[in-house]
Amino acid sequence: MAEPLRPPTPTGGWVRPWPDVAELAAAVPAEAWTLIGGLMVQLHAVVAGLPIVRPTNDVDVLLHVETGRGRAAQVAAALEGLGYQLRPSLDPRTGTAHRFVRGGAVIDLVTSVVDVVAADHAPPRALERFRGYDLVQVDGGTQALRRTVSAELQIAGLEPTTISVPDAFGALILKSAAHRADTRDRDRHLTDAAVLLACIDPFEDRAPSGSDRSRLLHLRDHLADPTAPPWLLLPEDARRNGQAALELLCP
Repeated sequence: MAEPLRPPTPTGGWVRPWPDVAELAAAVPAEAWTLIGGLMVQLHAVVAGLPIVRPTNDVDVLLHVETGRGRAAQVAAALEGLGYQLRPSLDPRTGTAHRFVRGGAVIDLVTSVVDVVAADHAPPRALERFRGYDLVQVDGGTQALRRTVSAELQIAGLEPTTISVPDAFGALILKSAAHRADTRDRDRHLTDAAVLLACIDPFEDRAPSGSDRSRLLHLRDHLADPTAPPWLLLPEDARRNGQAALELLCP
């Protein structure tokens, strides 16, 4: 088993919404969910000694529906016990829901948001419903779940918070899939992908997944220009490392 990631605590601590992650981790075991989204990218950036270039206010959770029944109900009950309420889609025709909202966060009197989703190739029998609503499935989620590692963070108190997170390569593929699929604010996924490219070891042996190649080529198509805006957010050394990694991953 791989050693857990142990990122150093950033100057000023793990600011919100990280305390909401610690709160969720205390209520739901790590084997039930994996952290994705912007916080996933922040974690890998801190591990690699890079600055956090994109703040986020949401906690994004990918359920491990493939490892046990009742995951959706387990996480929903835990979030409701913490004061969250499920907010269905604004379009009732979709029949889906993924967002839990709580007014008044752990630290500031602002809204806490947790988005809970399932993987793209989850077995249909495992896709239980959220309070009568279907789960939202995310592209690239299945390969991300196959590439998870543990991470230990000192978010609050003396005890570390242990969570599951995709490794940097799994996170990169997930972000490429998100850029392909998203119709809202797509550029943030390219910003995240540039950060993750600066975090990964392109020479590491990896078990291939079916869509890895096409998703890497998608990133190359959008990040081939070394002066593309996502690259310019990184320090010069990190930018060069990320661009070299992209070239090596897409020979």
